[in-house]
Amino acid sequence: MSVLLPILFFILANTVVIYGMTPPDQRLRGLSAFWLVMLLLTSSTIATEWSRMTNLVLDNDDPHNGLPKEWDGRQAVCFHFPEGNAPEGFKDGRHHLDTSGRELFVDPMWNETGSCVGGFEGYETGMNLLGAAIDATGDSFSMSYTEFSFGIMIDSFGGINACEAVTCSDDGTSGAFWSLYHNGAVAMVGISDLALVEDSVLTWRIDTW
Repeated sequence: MSVLLPILFFILANTVVIYGMTPPDQRLRGLSAFWLVMLLLTSSTIATEWSRMTNLVLDNDDPHNGLPKEWDGRQAVCFHFPEGNAPEGFKDGRHHLDTSGRELFVDPMWNETGSCVGGFEGYETGMNLLGAAIDATGDSFSMSYTEFSFGIMIDSFGGINACEAVTCSDDGTSGAFWSLYHNGAVAMVGISDLALVEDSVLTWRIDTW
């Protein structure tokens, strides 16, 4: 739900209260002062939310939810970090970068920090798309990984190791790992074997057990 609705409801409800409690000859002054204060307090939030509504796909059933509308139908890679653990320069929300690394939009209202890199077309394998996204960021999200016979396991993105961002137990009873999602669902194969579609959205985030 848009944050504009609670703000509008709050303003309207308090307008009614002030109107009813204020003497008729002071209503205009009282309401004007209230609306001015509300405008000053909410202008930044309203501007940000309006920008989100006009620039981003806002549909929870769409894998491109929260991504720029110009990427709809194209491929993207997102790197999500727990709050306070994103690489430097990406801790204030989710940054959206195009295929050249140019920043399009920062969404401070997204519930994770990091970045999405998108607008790609024609990639058929997950590994190739991931490499293109990392290259576009100027290696801000460069990865380290361990190679196994069945493929690779990501150790870190942008220098952020899963167990440095989330507490892992020494005895192995709890831990954390970089998990891969493809179009909103956990990928059934690793990044090395992942086949893409024309509008694939890959999302990396730290999951725990």
